[in-house]
Amino acid sequence: MQHNVILEPEPWGLPLRETLLPERLRDLGYTCRAVGKWHLGFHKKAYTPTYRGFQSFYGLWNGHQDYYTHTVQATFASFEGFDMRRDLQPDWSSAGKYSTHLFTEEAVDIIHGHNSTAGPLFLYVAHLAPHAGPYADPLQAPPEVISQFDYIKDKNRQKYAAMVKALDDSVGKIVDTLRAKEMLDNTVLVFVSDNGAPTNGMHRNHGSNWPLKGEKGTPWEGAVRTAAFVWSRLLSNRRRVSRGLMHITDWMPTLYRAAGGDPEELDIDGIDMWDLWANGASDGKWPRKHLVQNIDDVSGYSAIRDSNYKYINGSTFLGFLDYWSGEPDESNGDNYRYEDAVLNSTVGRILLSSDVGNDRVAHGRLLSPATIRNLREESRVKCGHFRKEARPCLPLKKPCLFNVEKDPCELVNLNFGPDDKTGKLVRAKIQHFERLLQEYRRTALVPPGNRRAAGKAADPRLHNGTWSSWEDQDQQIY
Repeated sequence: MQHNVILEPEPWGLPLRETLLPERLRDLGYTCRAVGKWHLGFHKKAYTPTYRGFQSFYGLWNGHQDYYTHTVQATFASFEGFDMRRDLQPDWSSAGKYSTHLFTEEAVDIIHGHNSTAGPLFLYVAHLAPHAGPYADPLQAPPEVISQFDYIKDKNRQKYAAMVKALDDSVGKIVDTLRAKEMLDNTVLVFVSDNGAPTNGMHRNHGSNWPLKGEKGTPWEGAVRTAAFVWSRLLSNRRRVSRGLMHITDWMPTLYRAAGGDPEELDIDGIDMWDLWANGASDGKWPRKHLVQNIDDVSGYSAIRDSNYKYINGSTFLGFLDYWSGEPDESNGDNYRYEDAVLNSTVGRILLSSDVGNDRVAHGRLLSPATIRNLREESRVKCGHFRKEARPCLPLKKPCLFNVEKDPCELVNLNFGPDDKTGKLVRAKIQHFERLLQEYRRTALVPPGNRRAAGKAADPRLHNGTWSSWEDQDQQIY
């Protein structure tokens, strides 16, 4: 799928030869439903969700939209069209309603309407928030939510916080619906971000990856080290912050295993993590030791992680986003306390309710303020002490090497200075990574799938003002 995302009028998508997780889960008796953002191709109906294993879909086919009008502007073309669909049909009634609320309502309705006796449910909710909206008005949230953050000085950060608050509320409503439906005890909840924030650049949303370097679309940790959590009564009772290395390809075998499937059936590079989660194994016992972050010869960069070390050669956007940005203003409202916000949230109240009395016995003070503070502090990225030792990295001139276990902010480039003065360990590491690169290039049998825009054929004006599967229809070009 690399080197770039699917742009709006491009005639390609996730290859049809691939078998997706919902297709696998349907074979295990699951009802599979998708809500929200698709962004895996729609130029032909065969690439859309209800042809890829989902019994139903409600959301957008593209990668972003206006949160209220649900129109999508093409990134590099003068096209604009409506993109909110129920299965294959445009949902014109959605116009004027906030996308995050629409997706929440759909998810809640699906859970309420699910007949558990007919089999289990796989619900994929891909929220648009907090992705930027259209160029003219990128940060959109209900005014009554924005007003809750008037203590934030930066108006853009106010709006961004409101977008995230609406997302948080959505998670709370979904969890509360699972509780009311008596499905929560047998549910695995997975929450994961797809990439770091685009603080600047295209589709900037003023999010922050601080203190990590870089942002979405770059090879730095700010782009790829994202937050996630997994919660289930089926897992170990031990609550913890984990830094065990996990790649996006690991989700499919892990969740397939959780659903009762055999990961050995999957022809995929991902690693099954379910037993490690269920048994509460330490990070040191996690099987993934390395991953290819990317080899993008179109942009001209490569990045690989192996154990504690990371190699970067080249960069994206000519290196213009290779810096640390988005240091947040830590000032909060006079009465704001993080622990209270967690305890008073919908999910916090659910976990502290009588419904989970047995959990309270098992965990002691399940969500005490001290526990919340400790988990928050344990999850904090700390590398300020490396700033005095910083050694610059110029990846467009010379490969860089970091110990990202000790230095997640990528401040100390170990491959710094003249080659003849570089230590033996660093030279050996660089040679090791470059041998890996050669091997991966030899086995990269599929070229990047990006294709040029389809021209006028994709123009929504030819399809009742909507983004549609233009290659499946008779076209009238004018």
